[in-house]
Amino acid sequence: MKSKNSPWSIVPQFFRKVIHSLMASPTEIAGLFTSPLSPRPIILPVDIWSATLNINAANASRCFVKEVVHYKHSGGKEHEFLHFTVSHPEGSWLAFVFTDRTTKKHSGNGGSSLSNKAAVLSNPSPSSSSSSSHSSPLVPACDTIYVATDHSAALEELRGTFFNNKHETIRTLTFDTGPSVMELATLLTVTSHHAPSYSLCQNQCYWFAHTIYEALRQLFPHHRERIDSGRRGTCHYLPVSMADSHKDVCAAYDEKKAALLASANEERERYATALRAERQEGREEGREEGRAEERAALERERAALAAWEQELLRVKEELALQSRGAAAN
Repeated sequence: MKSKNSPWSIVPQFFRKVIHSLMASPTEIAGLFTSPLSPRPIILPVDIWSATLNINAANASRCFVKEVVHYKHSGGKEHEFLHFTVSHPEGSWLAFVFTDRTTKKHSGNGGSSLSNKAAVLSNPSPSSSSSSSHSSPLVPACDTIYVATDHSAALEELRGTFFNNKHETIRTLTFDTGPSVMELATLLTVTSHHAPSYSLCQNQCYWFAHTIYEALRQLFPHHRERIDSGRRGTCHYLPVSMADSHKDVCAAYDEKKAALLASANEERERYATALRAERQEGREEGREEGRAEERAALERERAALAAWEQELLRVKEELALQSRGAAAN
């Protein structure tokens, strides 16, 4: 009998995952949904994520945020982050998006390594920055998204990183009519650009999570909220100073969305103008083709008439010869 710790014990689990992936797999959407067999999550700076989603904007705009949860680690740096559940436009597939703020100094090269992320979160010093952030207020912030599809090894890796430390749920928004993932990406980018530098006393991870959460509450009012903990924005139970920015971010979001809408309308008008010109050109070509066909038909009729006249002349000549022959006899 095989031991429970035998390497063979993982084989049924592996095949179950493979069979599930082969039987049903979501349509892939750049920056959001990948194959469940994909071993690594998507990890991108928030502004790059927005550009990536635009690759397949038609489908991404039909993916909606169902829920956002504000989490806090209970130990170490007491880091705070957000977790989003996003629907797929076809079927019941879900994508899970994590986002947080750290510093490039503590996130490795560009903040794209989960091993670096785990090391940062497990560091016992408070806040995801250090005294260098306090003395150097222009430390670049690293605002990052981490994405994985449901039923994937990538999702397990993400959960293992973010939920490895003891954590607690601070509050949850469940949307009746939530933002599309394109709108979420726009909000994350606007928030990141509002304060691109990490400041220990104003614009740290607490500020980033709080500002995005509050902006979502204001911008998308059709939601239900559950409060689980009052420890938001605290470190070892002491309040942490942070900028009050969500109203300014909402205003910047509305401006950005209006600019995007105007740009989309301009693009749509350019497309419509080009389409009208193409159709007009097609009609002109059609009329020219019609006139050419008419000219060809007329030439055919003229050729037939000339041939008929020649044949008539030949018959007349034969009749004349026959008449002269008869008279001679």
